[in-house]
Amino acid sequence: MVREYDIIIAGAGAAGLSLAYHLSQSSLCELDVLLLDADPKNTNDRTWCFWSEGAPPFPEAVFHTWEKLYFQDETGRYGGQLGPLKYHMIRGLDFYRHVRSALASRSNFEFRQERIESIDEKSGRAIVKTQIGAYSGRHVFNSCPLPGALPALGRYQLLQHFAGWWIELGKPVFSSAEGTLMDFRTAQPGDCRFFYVLPVSPSRALVEFTVFSPSRLAAEAYQSALKDYIEGQLGFSQYEVLEKEEGAIPMTDAAFKNRLSPRVHQIGTVGGAVKPTTGYAFSRIQEQARQVVAQLEAGQAPDTRLPSQARFAFYDQLLLDILEVEGFRGKGVFHRLFRHNRIGKVLKFLSERSNPVAEARIFATLPVPLFLKALLRNLQLRAGSYAAAYPSTAAAAPATLTPKQ
Repeated sequence: MVREYDIIIAGAGAAGLSLAYHLSQSSLCELDVLLLDADPKNTNDRTWCFWSEGAPPFPEAVFHTWEKLYFQDETGRYGGQLGPLKYHMIRGLDFYRHVRSALASRSNFEFRQERIESIDEKSGRAIVKTQIGAYSGRHVFNSCPLPGALPALGRYQLLQHFAGWWIELGKPVFSSAEGTLMDFRTAQPGDCRFFYVLPVSPSRALVEFTVFSPSRLAAEAYQSALKDYIEGQLGFSQYEVLEKEEGAIPMTDAAFKNRLSPRVHQIGTVGGAVKPTTGYAFSRIQEQARQVVAQLEAGQAPDTRLPSQARFAFYDQLLLDILEVEGFRGKGVFHRLFRHNRIGKVLKFLSERSNPVAEARIFATLPVPLFLKALLRNLQLRAGSYAAAYPSTAAAAPATLTPKQ
């Protein structure tokens, strides 16, 4: 027997739980909602960071907040006070527990730990099949990378891949109000590489190694880089590694599908919620969830595409081009971006909340010839001349897109 629900949420990670939470806080809170995920979500499997002006989403789940952020390389340290913004961290386990606790009092919100095998639409209903059974919904919102859910390859196919260590020093060293967003004091062997350091107490911090490139490194390369950075650049010889995390986020201009059929909609990473050039998604996921709920309340067909000015997609394409063709030059781009612009304005620009005048001033501080070359290649791509744009890589196979929820 196929059990029926008003809404089925396929995947109970950030996107799925956020949508469920916003539904529970709306006039739609009496709908029958089913959340499906093979993972019990009972471990601290990831960390989300984001900036906000005013109160952050899910303030009870915020693990730490920073008022100052810095960029660092061999020339110095740049940045400081974020102005009206603050930078927040939410740990995966804290978020899962907070949302599930908030939903626990609503018997019409049901969780099932089952592996999703397929999602289809038949006779005006969406059908989700798992290894245990089948479920029917008026709408399904999917955040899982199922066959058919991923977009066709875009012009640019990169990954932001990373590994991080939570370290404890046993003595006060850090200022827990200050974080290092990017530290480029590391080799750039053809791609873009940096570290970030986010202290949550005077003796404890998350140290993460991040790479922008078409494919992941060998597992031991991340661990070796972290060890060298902590002991060499930071100068810590005595420390304990408390936890480890790793992952990969797509950096692509591919057109993500907002729906698979009239009643099967895409959210989260597979629904295009990730900002292509930064990998930031948590704030955009909240915007997407609020948008969907408002549409459903108004009796409209859900549309998970986030509103965006076309110029920001164009800016993303130029930077993706530079990172794909001359990734090692990313260090110089970010150096000039953070050295010559106030960090609060940079974050506003990266959030797509700046105006054209402010954006022109930012671009005036960047390496103009590098962006002009990227513009020329982009125009050649639009004209269909891939070989002319990338003579050294035209025969290379595109990277596999491996989104992470």
